[in-house]
Amino acid sequence: MLESSASVGGYAAPTTASFNDYNAALQTAALKATKNAAQLPADIPFHRSVDRAFAKDLDAASARVLALANRLLGLVSTTDTNAAAKRKGKARLENEDDVVDSFHAMVVDPMDQLLERADICLDEFLGRSKPPAIAVNPAQPTVQKSRKANVPPGRLDPALQHASSLAKPQLSFRRRPDNGNTSMWQPTLKHKFNAQVPLGYNLRDEDSEEELSGPSALHPYRYEIRHIPYPAHMFASTPPVPPRSFDATPFTWVSTPAAFDAMLDKLRGAQEIAIDLEHHSYRTFAGFVCLMQISTREEDWVVDTLALREELESLNEVFTDPRIVKVLHGAESDIVWLQQDFNLYIVNLFDTYHASKVLDFPRHSLATLLEMYCDFTADKKYQLADWRIRPLPAEMLAYARSDTHFLLYIYDNLRNALLDRGQSQSRSQSRSGTPPSSSQHQDQMPAAHVLVRDVLARSEETALRVYEKEIYDTAEGSGPGGWDTLAKKWNKITLTAGAEAQTGAGSVYAVHRAVYRCVHAWRDRVAREEDESTRYVLPNHYLFVLAEKPPADMAGLLSIFHPVPAVIRRRSKELLDAIRDAVKEALGALKAKTAPEAAQPEASVTEGGAQDGDVQMGVAATADPASSCSGPAQSASSLTGLWAHALGAPKASAAASALLGNPVLAKVEVKGTAMFAAASSALFGDASRVVARPSGMPDSTNKMRFREVVARIHGALVIAPSVPRLTSTGSSAPDADKVVVKEEAEGAADAGPAVADGVELPFVPAAQRGKAETVEDDSIVVVGQRRTRKRKRAPKTAKNEDGPEPVEAFDYGTVSNILDEEAEPEAEDAGAKKRKKKQGALAGYQYGDFPAPPVARAQPRSGNQTRTFR
Repeated sequence: MLESSASVGGYAAPTTASFNDYNAALQTAALKATKNAAQLPADIPFHRSVDRAFAKDLDAASARVLALANRLLGLVSTTDTNAAAKRKGKARLENEDDVVDSFHAMVVDPMDQLLERADICLDEFLGRSKPPAIAVNPAQPTVQKSRKANVPPGRLDPALQHASSLAKPQLSFRRRPDNGNTSMWQPTLKHKFNAQVPLGYNLRDEDSEEELSGPSALHPYRYEIRHIPYPAHMFASTPPVPPRSFDATPFTWVSTPAAFDAMLDKLRGAQEIAIDLEHHSYRTFAGFVCLMQISTREEDWVVDTLALREELESLNEVFTDPRIVKVLHGAESDIVWLQQDFNLYIVNLFDTYHASKVLDFPRHSLATLLEMYCDFTADKKYQLADWRIRPLPAEMLAYARSDTHFLLYIYDNLRNALLDRGQSQSRSQSRSGTPPSSSQHQDQMPAAHVLVRDVLARSEETALRVYEKEIYDTAEGSGPGGWDTLAKKWNKITLTAGAEAQTGAGSVYAVHRAVYRCVHAWRDRVAREEDESTRYVLPNHYLFVLAEKPPADMAGLLSIFHPVPAVIRRRSKELLDAIRDAVKEALGALKAKTAPEAAQPEASVTEGGAQDGDVQMGVAATADPASSCSGPAQSASSLTGLWAHALGAPKASAAASALLGNPVLAKVEVKGTAMFAAASSALFGDASRVVARPSGMPDSTNKMRFREVVARIHGALVIAPSVPRLTSTGSSAPDADKVVVKEEAEGAADAGPAVADGVELPFVPAAQRGKAETVEDDSIVVVGQRRTRKRKRAPKTAKNEDGPEPVEAFDYGTVSNILDEEAEPEAEDAGAKKRKKKQGALAGYQYGDFPAPPVARAQPRSGNQTRTFR
């Protein structure tokens, strides 16, 4: 084995001429080494232990084999960057244990990958495999190298999503953006290319009843779009022209006037061009275009619209030429952005989105069309990228270029599909005998052109869109940026425009609505002033947090934000003042509305000449500052009242009660003791009507009914049991130092059913109880129960017929209490007693009487048929 290895090692690096000889010698050496390894005896450790020279040669051969294996593993890692990540275990073979334990994972798998890659390279070199005609997912290694290690795959790098360190490009624009809420946008075309009518004239077609009023009348190319002569090649079914790969297609970054003029010269001779835009709307109020992608069948351009903002109006010469087809996908926003920033208009538009709708595709995005026709998957995460970055990263540039590079090929396929389906629909209608619809104009166009004309008609409506400035509607909150629109979108029903009629103007939601509208209007005004988006000034979810929980001070305001937005950090005092003003105004309107309802005239009704227990009521309106807000804003403690059950106990009252409702209290005097009751109650109605004497009813009956109701309420609602008064007996008693409990029911005679014969006593531990020698009365005291028990009377006998039998004094200290009693032991069945006795007999020490384990419901019930275990 050593000799064969040495013979192979004697060869120099193989060349093209000597590769065959090297390959033959390598196979011979590998075969010879395999035979020699198979002939090694099984007792090598024994020979190693008795022959020191043999052991030394064996260690040297093992080290050389490990070195060769590690060199092969290093070669695999250099050819495949993901091999090291996929390989399990250590990266190198250190000793015999590594070979035995991880031979397959560390040696066999990498060698298989190396041989597979060699086969692939040989097939490509011999021409057996060719690359696809359309490059799919190009420049993947470049994207992986440029992405940071801490960014998960599929997510956009935060530095690319929002470049916070960039200066605002709009500050250097020659035409500063006008964010005023009252100004109106007007087109400022310098020259009208390809005009059929002069600039400034809106001629009305005699056959059309369309009204030329409103913003649509400002479109300078309305007549040209309505009367466009479409070229004949748009209605001819031709084989689609496949696009060339990215590497084979010329590409130009246009950022100078010279490059722009060269691009414009080439665009004049094209029949179809594909257009797409990249827009930015986060660090500006109205938004602006950052990139414009234009592609022909021979070349791609990406125009830096931030650098060539003033020169782009010259593109109207190509964009308004009816002989050139402009292909866009979902062009509703693109049409408006071109007008807003560059005064650009499009004539002869073909929107592939409308074509997918007419063809009834299940999905209509550009990514779907790219996958369907081009087998290209675009990374749509770059839609959220900050396109103001300069220089533009390579992966963002490739994404922007892919939007238009394949669009003309998609246009060819969609046009042919529309022509084929239109022809097939005409044939099916002719076979079934169904007359064509009047909207198809069969007498004016061929049947195959119907669907294409339908797509072009929809595209015309898209091309006639006019840019309109967003006006903030303070009163109704309508429009895309209105407060009512946002509240409906977030399903905040109590903050919408129609919520006042549902919840009422006097509810707590009135304060929420006032704060919400105030903060929303403040955000819109600040965003216009600083030329920032409303999302950048204050995110939407913070609007609802501030409305539902208005802060009272600066600390409460800043604690809401995590983190605090930059604009809020600078203008926090302004926002806090606006919130405070809104709350004060809403509370003032709320008090003004609820004051007439809450106010009641003072009344004093005195019933004189009555017997014991007369009732004298005086009604006085009380004003509580804390009760000025509506019900939901009040705390739970303010909605419940506490009542005393005895006349001598301290009285407690609340401004409002869940039972009585109205905070207007009526002061009731029962035998000179002041108590509180409400003049109006949900239980027994209006007190004034109760006191008032109806016809035919005597005065005393009315008073007794009202006094009974008040006594029942006061007697049923209890705060705590009466505290007994501790008194000592006189010195004449034998045990004068003992203390007895004197039961005192304060006001028992006056409270009626509120106090019964029995008196509640607090619990006293057994060790602290003393023996009472005297009892003031013979009433039975029940601890923990207010209801009295009827005393059992002994049957009359001859001994007690003459007079009452003397009652023996009852010792309350010796009575057993339920709190002192121990739990009675549960009765054990006979089986439990036997088991307990058996356990005691088997073991002298018993740890515990644990219950049997629960039955395993998941086990089959018919198990253990062989009785192998019990």
